[in-house]
Amino acid sequence: MASVAFFVTAHGFGHASRACAVAQTLARIAPDTRVELFTGIPQWYFSQSLKEFGYHRMDCDTGPIQKDALTTDLAATLKKLDEDIPFSRKRLDSLVSKLQRLHCAMVVCDIAPLGIAAARDAGLPCILIENFTWDWIYAELAARDPNFERFSSFLKPLFASVDLHIQSTPVCRPSTSAKQVNPISRSPRHSAPDTRKALALDPGRPLVFITMGGVPQGHPYVGSLETKFSGIDFVIAGASRTEHRAARNVLMLPPDSIHYHPDLVRAADVVIGKAGYSTIAEVFHAGSPFGYFVRDDSPEMPPLVEFLRDNVKGLALQATGYPSGDWLAHLQGLLSEGKDARQEVENGAIQCARMIVERLSS
Repeated sequence: MASVAFFVTAHGFGHASRACAVAQTLARIAPDTRVELFTGIPQWYFSQSLKEFGYHRMDCDTGPIQKDALTTDLAATLKKLDEDIPFSRKRLDSLVSKLQRLHCAMVVCDIAPLGIAAARDAGLPCILIENFTWDWIYAELAARDPNFERFSSFLKPLFASVDLHIQSTPVCRPSTSAKQVNPISRSPRHSAPDTRKALALDPGRPLVFITMGGVPQGHPYVGSLETKFSGIDFVIAGASRTEHRAARNVLMLPPDSIHYHPDLVRAADVVIGKAGYSTIAEVFHAGSPFGYFVRDDSPEMPPLVEFLRDNVKGLALQATGYPSGDWLAHLQGLLSEGKDARQEVENGAIQCARMIVERLSS
């Protein structure tokens, strides 16, 4: 049995979702392959998608520190980078020993550079899956604070050293040397009617799914959902510790909800959320209209927004209007859009899994 180590950044749930989709598909087409996960993302998140895997909790992230789902803390980010980079020899030696004990034949990174460094020291082939890399993010942020430049300079050759570079649409900085794949997302398990039944929702009422990713975010507008939009059902992901109704038409879900995120996206008439990779990929494949909040402080935004405008029904919303509920003024227009009935596109997870199997077999 071949083992593949996945090093996954804990910068929100988006990268973990993408890694899950690839690992899920890999398990289907190469069932003798075992996945070993190295990440700071909680184990329960992967258990929602994967049946069998090794889990090794660790901080392998070099991404920006978030104040909330829509705001980056630049000072805290620089402090953390100063503590972690360059990677310590002791840390790398420990990882190399663990990869050897686990009989890993390959390392896949999304987009944790620590995994690339460990693969290099262990003499293992390394595959990078990304739609952006941290060196690019920090080069962009250097315009606001020059201290980011040295971290970008450290990380750039590391990302360039991988054996196979895969870029998943929508890509922020296309590379001619990389393999391009379609949007990568986890696949739904249940039909829209079955999901609505599991949520105890009337199938005849409009459903709006609100999802802000894996970083905690308040929802102060909830009271107005019952008073002004009583004819619409709202489901809010990651909004509370337990599943409960905040109002007759508002269902709050915990981060580790039994309801699968791709199923909720498929069941919704409209999705409202942060313009992050995994949600974009899921609404793209589901054809759901998307009202998306644009983070002005993120270099990732322009390419993501361009992709959404060209390929997904919906519209951009101002992040500053999220807490106040200003975006609710656009809700009826989004509901009138209807689902996109375009032809199904092959999931990029299938394309990635094929390339991993080819490399393992060579």
